[in-house]
Amino acid sequence: VKTAASDVLVALARSHFHFVMSELQSHLKAMGKVPDETVLLTLAKMAHSYALQCIPFVGMTLLALRAVLSQVGSGRILCAVCSVLEQWSEAVNTYFGNQEQCPFPRKGVAQFCEAIYPVFRYVVANWLDCKEEEAKQAVLGVVAAMTRVLLHEEQHREHAWEHLLWLLHQYQEVRDTSRVTKSLSYVLEMLEGVQTPIPRGTALAISTAVHHQLSDVTQEPGPAHKAVLSRCIVLQAQMYAEETVAFLHSQLSGGSEAGRVAALGLLAALARSDAPATREKLPQVVEAVRSVCNDPSAQVRRAVLEFIRELLSSVCQSCWAWDVVGHIFTEFSRTSGKLVAGGLFAWETQEDGALRALCMDILGSLDVSLRGMTQLLWPRLLQYVVPAQYSGMLIPLSRCLQALAARQERAGCKEEEEEPDAMDSQEQGRSPSECCWVVAAAPYRSSERAVAALQLLQALHRRIHRALGVAWATEIPLLLQYLEGKVWVRRQRLAGWERGAGKGN
Repeated sequence: VKTAASDVLVALARSHFHFVMSELQSHLKAMGKVPDETVLLTLAKMAHSYALQCIPFVGMTLLALRAVLSQVGSGRILCAVCSVLEQWSEAVNTYFGNQEQCPFPRKGVAQFCEAIYPVFRYVVANWLDCKEEEAKQAVLGVVAAMTRVLLHEEQHREHAWEHLLWLLHQYQEVRDTSRVTKSLSYVLEMLEGVQTPIPRGTALAISTAVHHQLSDVTQEPGPAHKAVLSRCIVLQAQMYAEETVAFLHSQLSGGSEAGRVAALGLLAALARSDAPATREKLPQVVEAVRSVCNDPSAQVRRAVLEFIRELLSSVCQSCWAWDVVGHIFTEFSRTSGKLVAGGLFAWETQEDGALRALCMDILGSLDVSLRGMTQLLWPRLLQYVVPAQYSGMLIPLSRCLQALAARQERAGCKEEEEEPDAMDSQEQGRSPSECCWVVAAAPYRSSERAVAALQLLQALHRRIHRALGVAWATEIPLLLQYLEGKVWVRRQRLAGWERGAGKGN
């Protein structure tokens, strides 16, 4: 009933805001006692729903609550008061970022901090040792929200940093740590907006706490929680990029398997970030990941591949980044090392099969439509067509090369301007003619691979010799139809094609 009544009042405030707020303020100040829970719930919802409209009432609301804080015990009322303080502090933070939209006369940061700091001081002196989980979570939320306000004022920052460390300590105190992470991310977002750097010791404490949460196998966070934890590291890296990368690199050199996997996941989050400070450190990020490419752990190897997926999808046009494409093929070959006659795998583990599938999925999902991809990908992919150990990758590899060839055809073989080293790196690969003759002669047992090989030949025939155009325009479609079971081809004709391919090889 109380919740329903509160919701009705909040809905009424949409058209009669001042009437509802005046009634709430009168109940808040009545008789110098803790207000009814319904009043507190409604005040919290009002600040959440009408943040900017509540700004003129911030001072009187906090003053009235301050007068009754000593009467608040524990349980539901304490949680309700915390909810009011948290939501009204969040309203102030909203105001800081949207002052131009507020119709009331502007107020300075000092005015809000003057109203919030006495309440903050009381809360941290009396409520931080709550025992009940619900009360701990409520106090955590209000301390984080008020800390965000106080960090705008330099004279209060020292106290705010102390309680940011207290916030990190709550990872060890509460059962549901997602609220801690959410509060931490809000603080870091605010610091990014006001360009206030974190003390280096505090920054290291944040990195350590976040990494520990992700590597704790006894209480693994869910996907949404993991995303917020990664967001915290990305935000911190915008202030201390070098230190953050160095910390994550150090976690790769030792420790547990879970710790290395967690560090690789956070490095992948940095690779996704488009912040200038983070992009500048991408070479160091890639170098850190290279240090664990030969890790014996299947989980770490999977995390390396996932990092490569993120890196290659981050629209990075630097050649050093695209050189990691080679590791996809190296990993595929490594997991295919037990191939025996007949295409069967001896003693193959489930992890090997999963890693091979991941390699093929990453290669198949490369976006070749991005600017510069022809010059960046062509020399790096072409060299993997011929070696037998990569034959299992021929289908996605063929599709990528076909797309790149088609793109060059559409552009009239005039690719966009590239970075200088992109052109030089073409010398690393094989020539199209060398690759295609070997593909043509390769005895693929899989019809799907054979189709992929023929389609690649068809896409590249102009790069081999212009005279092949007429013949291949007839022969290759016929062979494709044969492999797909759509047409019968005379044995003599197939034998003649194979002999011709063998001579070319």
